[in-house]
Amino acid sequence: MTGWLGDLQIRRTDWDQTPIADFLCTACGTHRRIAGREKVTDFLRDNPTTAHRAVCRPTKRGAAA
Repeated sequence: MTGWLGDLQIRRTDWDQTPIADFLCTACGTHRRIAGREKVTDFLRDNPTTAHRAVCRPTKRGAAA
């Protein structure tokens, strides 16, 4: 087990911290990391989980790749 859970995780949202959003698809292994308050806000507004479903190509190895 790698310790990674699929889907969207947002961290460092406290005052004076730079927010970071991580998106991991466990079906195909795609990982995206976005940093910065405005960039994270725009990324979440675009609904990354639903947008990725349209282009996801599952692999046999998934996130272990």
